[in-house]
Amino acid sequence: TKDDVVVFLGGTDMVRAQRSGHLEALLTSEFRNDVPRFRDLSWEADTVFALGTEIDRWRSGGFRGIKGLGNLETQLVNLKATVVIVQLGKNEAFAGVEGVGKFVEASDKLFGRLRGEDRQLIVLSPTPFENAVDSLYPDLRKRNVDLKRYVNALRVTANDHQALFVDLFNDAEETFTSNGLHVAPDQHASFALKIAAALGIEREDGFDALGDLLFSVREKHRLWFDYWRPANWKCLFGDDNRRVFSIGNQKNIPSIRDERDQIPGLIDAAELNVAAVAKGLAKPRIAKQIPLPPPTPAVSEEEELKEFRPADGFKVNLFVSEKLGVENPLTMRWDAEGRMYVACTWTYPHLKPGEIPNDKIILLTDTDGDGQADLSTVFADGLNIPTGLEIANGGVYVGQSTDLLFLRDKDGDGVADERKVVLSGFGTGDTHQAMNSFTWSPGGELFFCQGDGIESRVETPWGVSSLYQAGVYRLRPGRLELHGLLDDFMGPGNPWGVVFDDWGQSLVVDGAGGVSYLTPASIPAKHRLRLGRIGNPGGYCGVEMLNGRNMPESMRGQFVINDFKSNTVKRFELQPDGSGFKLDWCEPVLKSSHRKFRPVDIRMGPDGAIYVADFYNNIICHQDDYFRDPTRDLHHGRIWRVTYKKNPLAPKPAFAKASTGQLLDMLKAPERWTRQQAKFELSKRRVSLVSDMADRWVRRMNTNEPNYSRNLFEALALCATAEVPSQQLIKRALASDDHRVRAYAARIAGRWHDRLANTYELLELAANDSHPQVRLEAILSCGQISHTSAVQLAAQSVTRHSRDKWIDYAFTQAVRHQERFWMDGLTEGTLDFADDTDSMLAVFERGGSSKMLSRLMALAKSEKIKPDGLPGIYKGIASLGGPAELRQIFEPDFHLSTTSQEAAW
Repeated sequence: TKDDVVVFLGGTDMVRAQRSGHLEALLTSEFRNDVPRFRDLSWEADTVFALGTEIDRWRSGGFRGIKGLGNLETQLVNLKATVVIVQLGKNEAFAGVEGVGKFVEASDKLFGRLRGEDRQLIVLSPTPFENAVDSLYPDLRKRNVDLKRYVNALRVTANDHQALFVDLFNDAEETFTSNGLHVAPDQHASFALKIAAALGIEREDGFDALGDLLFSVREKHRLWFDYWRPANWKCLFGDDNRRVFSIGNQKNIPSIRDERDQIPGLIDAAELNVAAVAKGLAKPRIAKQIPLPPPTPAVSEEEELKEFRPADGFKVNLFVSEKLGVENPLTMRWDAEGRMYVACTWTYPHLKPGEIPNDKIILLTDTDGDGQADLSTVFADGLNIPTGLEIANGGVYVGQSTDLLFLRDKDGDGVADERKVVLSGFGTGDTHQAMNSFTWSPGGELFFCQGDGIESRVETPWGVSSLYQAGVYRLRPGRLELHGLLDDFMGPGNPWGVVFDDWGQSLVVDGAGGVSYLTPASIPAKHRLRLGRIGNPGGYCGVEMLNGRNMPESMRGQFVINDFKSNTVKRFELQPDGSGFKLDWCEPVLKSSHRKFRPVDIRMGPDGAIYVADFYNNIICHQDDYFRDPTRDLHHGRIWRVTYKKNPLAPKPAFAKASTGQLLDMLKAPERWTRQQAKFELSKRRVSLVSDMADRWVRRMNTNEPNYSRNLFEALALCATAEVPSQQLIKRALASDDHRVRAYAARIAGRWHDRLANTYELLELAANDSHPQVRLEAILSCGQISHTSAVQLAAQSVTRHSRDKWIDYAFTQAVRHQERFWMDGLTEGTLDFADDTDSMLAVFERGGSSKMLSRLMALAKSEKIKPDGLPGIYKGIASLGGPAELRQIFEPDFHLSTTSQEAAW
């Protein structure tokens, strides 16, 4: 009808459908004389149980007197919504048939809220699960049996609420997805046409005549998204809403709140343009690039260089500056050719009203090998505060805004011509805490961080992965598995760096809270248990391990860490401490007396030198400096190169031209960068043969070689990078004389648990190892596999061997995270502690003794309990309970059967 306001709700498919604009353009064109308006409230990982527009912190209620947007009903009323189009059910179907009942109840409640008094409701079913193009992704088609039940439930519930139901599941002929789950980018037009056809809208010419309208719709949606789902929500409506960044207190310097208030006017103007374009009365309005403020005063590169004080034996030179386009550098990495990629931002800390983000990745080449860049190319632009950057698989991974992107240069001209969204739904509640500090593990996992102002909810083919507040993400790109570690601020509050030692043990550093040993937190548990730190606080941003032939031998294996507050690159080393480490500080590698030197990233380059990204700014606090402080520097940036004068630099490897044998020998290189690139290159070559190739390479070695353990580790890490399990290498590594290799083997055995023949036996060996770090890794693996008895194995490890705080941390999280498996095992009788009372008590205590006792008492009286499960239940009650519980289970009236009574006795 005239002047309808149509609201969209749904998960990732709806988010991307709105971003593509195809469905909205079709509806706008069809009803152009009625001038409808469209509002998007969709959010990645939305379900009938929880909607991002409602549950994201502070959105509904605000904080400290600053009102939020209100609940769903309030938002719909304020938008004057008359029509709601909703698509949900696919994420919920991962719960299987057991979840249908709760789904029906929740969808009934949600549809009632959406209908309100007189709104029209249109319910879109999910599309079917499909087989992914990548064989390492799960085949989701087997879930369609369950999904059909959810679709049928949606149909019935929609009918109950007099809603129009659009069936996109049954008789689906087209292939819409590439990952088996989400509508592929090149299918959004077809997807929109299919929905429109179900609504009675047919367009034989598709989008041939709608190019201008599609452009205008996308522009309007961009403005709406920046208003309704803005970055820095924490500063707008959250617990930072009264700090200088949010309120401002100087004339002519707007606050973030002032600027947000300007966006509705821009949306109104964009909608007028959409309406005019739909009627053929106007052309699309193209947003103008907002000019940067004039440069602030800065010292020259030569003057800044004079103020450095490097450690004895080191020298510093400028690698690149703003003269080659490097301004406000955030992070840097190198491709296999040795070219540097630098992510630069002019958008930070926030988009201006109406601004189209245009942050860039600059590609730099040192053509003559003199340690200075002399060729600069814009590899990618149009980015929005790209705080994460890593390179592998023939392209560049970029973290920006809500998206993890993959950029590829297909024609070799140094410019990205392919851009795809790998995953989306990452939080932007605070732009200086968004996903950052990308780094590869030795086994090809991508680790990155987020701070306490961020909430991420990401749909993957394995289900929804969420990370609430501060934590660390672990992505296995080959399988698209995403795990949130340290969920809900269990560790650092604003982490900006993950680093691995040469044996895969990991640390995470905090912008305010110090250094933490990350490995014990490798289980993606939701049980909130604080992780202690091993290093004192500082302004840390970026961390790296010193390695390679150029570094002094005494420093190899030590770590360098940026402290942007003190204008220093600090240094520390680790000392073994039980299953973990303790930290000792050493003399800094680099100091500066220049206050604008702000080291924010640090990496070992291909040549073995240390590279330091200098953000070059006098503004260092996100919340306590003015939002648009005129002294914020947007025109300068430097990258410094630090070398040790007495040692040679590393030669430049030729990965692409190297033979397989040469690449394998590169795994022996002293430079970690070379080893990592060799693993990536080998992973691209006949992947199916990687396992045999690595095993043969190791078997040809003399086990008495000085670096045999190192090479065995790299061979196993190669197979992990390629996602090709090797039973033989795991066994060989578990038999190593070096506990560090055995520990890594225990980790990889857990990672490959669903693809190895005898994971339990392998972990049993590691769980009883003589070294505590190996046992720690075994417990961590037990906490991440679905084997019913894995928790028993972990418990035996802690009850039969010495333990420390790191082992206790890992064991607690293993018990909590795997509770759904071992409780089912108790109920069904497949988990039998027999006479191992110590292990049983250890599990129940870490599971929460009082809570466990209540659950066991309830289970004993449940009809669901199988006879084989009764003995274990009563053993638990006898171990945890007191006189009252013991009296109760021996009373005849307590039992539902004589079998139960006999089991109690």
